[in-house]
Amino acid sequence: MILTKDMLDDITNSTRYASRKVALSNFLNANGGDMMRPHRLAMFLAQILHESGNLRYVKEVWGPTNAQKRYEGRADLGNTQPGDGKRFMGRDVIQITGRFNYRHLTKWSHESGKNCPDFEAKPGALEKPDWLGIGALWYWTTRVPLKYVDGGNHEMVTRRINGGLNGYSDRLEKFDRAALVILGFGIDGVKDFQQTVGLDADGISGPKTREALFSALVTMPDAKPKVKTKSPTLIERLIQWLASISNRQA
Repeated sequence: MILTKDMLDDITNSTRYASRKVALSNFLNANGGDMMRPHRLAMFLAQILHESGNLRYVKEVWGPTNAQKRYEGRADLGNTQPGDGKRFMGRDVIQITGRFNYRHLTKWSHESGKNCPDFEAKPGALEKPDWLGIGALWYWTTRVPLKYVDGGNHEMVTRRINGGLNGYSDRLEKFDRAALVILGFGIDGVKDFQQTVGLDADGISGPKTREALFSALVTMPDAKPKVKTKSPTLIERLIQWLASISNRQA
């Protein structure tokens, strides 16, 4: 699957943060590997767009707040030197926090063949456009079990990212939007999609619609980016996909 800025514009329903969208899509297209399969990409985008406020935040807003002050001296974060709390503040679209995580991000990146800076030595480099998404990709790859992603288990993926279910409804909504854009229906195409797959076309994405969206992404044979359209040709194509799946299962 190739991710484009235009797709991110559609998913976020905004043209803001254009340079970040270009940087993120370029990085993921070059480095995402199997994570760029349509269903995995939609799951990933739902989480990072929630965590970053549709790419508004790629660096922790520093007060410091009382919570941020407690970063200092936290052994579990590897913050053992004076000033580490602020030095290793949260950065990237899933905010990577603490010396320990910056060190392991660097190790994973170098082992993966990425010619990136030593983020522990130069933590500010994680803010550079060239590396937007690398922290999120590391966290996703090492902390989110693939069985949850490939099973469409939004709850467990969210728990792995967030530690709980904060903002869960927004994450689900963002998955719906990402899925509809990837499938070519556009963010307002819920009713069209429901009609196509034989669901009650009420225009509301509930569990059945979300499950159908996920299934359509999994079986999507064409990994090229779709053009947002409601043309009959696209609908006919999706009907053919689903019919072929049904025939194989029969």
